[in-house]
Amino acid sequence: MLPKEAIIEYKKLFHRHYGIELSDTEAENRANNLVNLYQAVYQPANFGKIPDKKIENPDLPLN
Repeated sequence: MLPKEAIIEYKKLFHRHYGIELSDTEAENRANNLVNLYQAVYQPANFGKIPDKKIENPDLPLN
């Protein structure tokens, strides 16, 4: 959840760009959705990766 100041700033930017006045609830929902999208797209590169481990298999020849 974003702080109230961030929601107010989002409302100002949205109004300036689109000319539409948002309610506090609508602005809060849209701003939180935007932050969630940003976090999903720009998550750390190693998130969800399997750590590199040396797998030893005696059946495979070493090259």
